[in-house]
Amino acid sequence: MELEKNVIQCEKCPITYTLVRKQVKNINMRISNKGEVIVSANPFVSLEKIDDFVKSKASWISKHQTEVVAKNEKCLIDENSIMLFGNSLKIKYTIGKYNYVSYDDKYLYVQHRNTSMPQKVIHQFLDKLCKDVYTDIVKLTCRTLQEYQIALPEIKVRDMKSKWGSCTPEKKSITLNRKLIHYPLEFMEYVILHELVHFIQPDHSKKFYHIIENFMPDYKERIKMID
Repeated sequence: MELEKNVIQCEKCPITYTLVRKQVKNINMRISNKGEVIVSANPFVSLEKIDDFVKSKASWISKHQTEVVAKNEKCLIDENSIMLFGNSLKIKYTIGKYNYVSYDDKYLYVQHRNTSMPQKVIHQFLDKLCKDVYTDIVKLTCRTLQEYQIALPEIKVRDMKSKWGSCTPEKKSITLNRKLIHYPLEFMEYVILHELVHFIQPDHSKKFYHIIENFMPDYKERIKMID
């Protein structure tokens, strides 16, 4: 059984799917419990035909991926645990004179005032952590791409239902999904590189991925970290 990852450009956003070559009569598609698009097709079916099939299912894919994301979000953070940088941490609460959050490799320590809601304290901490971590990675990535002379863009952080990030070259800004903070740093680095390379190459052509591979040879492995 042969596996390969493909990316196609649709009207709203690119779709990444894993193609499984096996002896099946029709082209089949499913969404994994992690939101990945899995397509099965006979070895004799052309890639162009498969891409057209995936494009025709863009609305269906978006709808079902949104449902999966909503379901999986419950696993990223709850009252007793949180995923942070790809690691599952238990949450320890204490009451103190001021609100303060820290973490190590096992626990997220949440100190909160008696009058404060601990979940609100955690979300405020995550918002600041996102801004700090994403900014650091963007700065480092711009240095990596210094031969292209990319100016440091404005960095926006918000919840995004179907994208990890987006860029607006004309406004010199990138927007990054707040939920990235729950996943491995290596994956964050890929997403940020992906968005910054759009300042060099606006589409998802072979040239685009050639630039990414030149600076991040293991980018395909990084994508698989969230599969």
